[in-house]
Amino acid sequence: MCPQAGQPSSRDPIANYRRLVAALASRAARLGSRDPESAAQEALRRSLENRKSQPAVAYYFGEESPAGGPPEWQLDQLLAWLHGVLQFVVREERSRVGFHRELPAVSISEPADASPNVLDGMIQRETSAIMANCFATLDRDHRNVLTLRMDGLKYGEIARRMGVNENTVATWVSRGMRELGRRIRKQVDGRNG
Repeated sequence: MCPQAGQPSSRDPIANYRRLVAALASRAARLGSRDPESAAQEALRRSLENRKSQPAVAYYFGEESPAGGPPEWQLDQLLAWLHGVLQFVVREERSRVGFHRELPAVSISEPADASPNVLDGMIQRETSAIMANCFATLDRDHRNVLTLRMDGLKYGEIARRMGVNENTVATWVSRGMRELGRRIRKQVDGRNG
């Protein structure tokens, strides 16, 4: 049987899968991923969970040829989809790295670090109070997701715990951080004005 247009020439699913993961990992590295292999695996996992891309992934990279003929998506459409998902995964990864830089390692409710310098202690207490006050005014979902992130939970763990998908968690983290920063700036500007 001659391979159809857009179909891999080999029906060796393991070799096809390895080539696909290697290609996606290479692309993830070029996109700036710190862990290209994991980014590639995550992109594939999400594609397997998506009902639109599932038939094409199963057809082109599955162990058996599915009954019913070729899927709606050609191989080039599937690869374009995978690269789009990969870009989103890498963007999320970079956003999480940025999140770690923005949040201090200490909890919002922890007391200020006792320092020999009285002025530093006063500034730290004032900063903690502003942050705690602004944090308390966030929506409940934003407070919950940010608290879980500060506790070290990953997006997948938070999603399972809160009963939502990872994209929702990523959105809440992003919006919660943005809103918290806005409220802190507003309160600081109000005190200095």
